[in-house]
Amino acid sequence: MTEPTAGNERIYHRLESPSQTPEDTIRQARSGAIWGRAARGANVPTVKAYTGPLPPGRRGIEFTTSVPVDYGCAPGRAEWSGPRPGVIIDGEFAKIDVMITKNTQT
Repeated sequence: MTEPTAGNERIYHRLESPSQTPEDTIRQARSGAIWGRAARGANVPTVKAYTGPLPPGRRGIEFTTSVPVDYGCAPGRAEWSGPRPGVIIDGEFAKIDVMITKNTQT
């Protein structure tokens, strides 16, 4: 089964959490980029998301990006680490350009 797409780009989402606040969503919409830090116990900054559309009734954001996900992601998960084409490392953050297609946090 293939993932849902918007045009030629796949759809991803992030759920509202302490690391995905409504304030973060506003900054992401304004900048057109999603940022991610290294996971606990890791040292590689990584943008993390779930594959597919935002589940009904859940608070979060839905987005598309033309940046391919990292190879070997767990089913249902998407990660972007770098530096590599499309993934910028800026200090402790990885950044990817996105188009937010749905926001249920604001």
